[in-house]
Formats: sequence, C-alpha cells, structure tokens
Amino acid sequence: MLSVNLYGLCSDETDKIIKGISEATQNIVAYRKAPNRNPDMLMELADDLRAVCYFWTGSTYVGSPKAEPIKMAFQAFFEEFMQLLLLMKDSTLPFEKRVAIAMLYSGTVYRYLGKNYPSDEVVVPYYDGIYVSWSKQDGNSFLLSKFYGPVTKITCEIAEPMYGIDLDILECTRGNEQEVVFPTFEQSIVEILYSK
Repeated sequence: MLSVNLYGLCSDETDKIIKGISEATQNIVAYRKAPNRNPDMLMELADDLRAVCYFWTGSTYVGSPKAEPIKMAFQAFFEEFMQLLLLMKDSTLPFEKRVAIAMLYSGTVYRYLGKNYPSDEVVVPYYDGIYVSWSKQDGNSFLLSKFYGPVTKITCEIAEPMYGIDLDILECTRGNEQEVVFPTFEQSIVEILYSK
C-alpha cells in the first residue's frame, strides 16, 4: 500500500507525486519477483496501480506538459507495468493470465495534440518512446474541447508484439476517453492530420 495518498494531491506537489509513483513502481517489481504470487497479492497491487493511473488521468492535463521528473517517474511506472502484464500474459497462473489479457490492448487508438491556451502553433508528435495517453474513441469531443487553435490528430495501430495498457479495465478513465497508455512509435502511426 502506498504511503502517499495520490488521490488527494494537486499536480504541483512534485516530491509527493514522485514518491507515490516510485513506491507503486517498486511494488510492481516486488510482486513480479515474489515466489508465490496469489490473487490477494495482485488485488493489493491493483489498488496501487489504480491510484497512479487515476492520478495520471485525473490530475495531469490535456495540452499541458508534465514536469520532467514527474514524466520520468510515470515512464518508469508504465515500463514496469508493461513488463508485469507481459509476464502475466504468459503465466501459468489463470488469475494473472485473465488480468493481462484484459489489460493488454491491441487495435486502433487516437491522440490529439494542441495547446490549452490560445495559440496558432501546430503541435507535432515526438517519437521518443515516452508513454502517453491515447483514446479508443475517434473524435472525442471531451478532449477536443480542451484545445485552442490548431489540433493535430494522430491515428495509431497497436499490433502484436506491442501492446497498450487499457485503463478502462482499472476504471481510471475520465469522461468517455476510453484511455490507453502507449508510447508514440513512428512505425505504429498510420495517419497524422493537422487542422487549423
């Protein structure tokens, strides 16, 4: 269980945010290395995963970049989370396999880039391997309402052996985003549209 209550934090409490995310990341590693993993252990870990993912979706904002230390803490978290899901996908333990199959997402996702303040600047995607939010829903009015000025729409096809992390399964998405976390890899992009 995390020593930091991420549900009560504001986005500018950097040290507490990083501490909570880092603890959750360490708990993923500890679970993965545990010799006798069981459903109760996984349920306890799920509380930590849900807390971090809920903070990700509820306290980080569309069009506003995260502070670098927070971005890197989330990156380490999602890298370990993905490693856990891949391990569980091939697990001989049925409860792990079921969770992994539900959470590992393959399919089409959409990402919208823009500014959360009036601007004529077009935002171009970065292909840096950093985990970001995508939506399973095309034309998401909730997301689009957050932007001023030009919007960049990226369509991505996540195909095996790569997967996204489906946050719907943890019930951590907001609005109707149907959020998937996946890095922006150039080879996975099928279309980029720039609008004024």
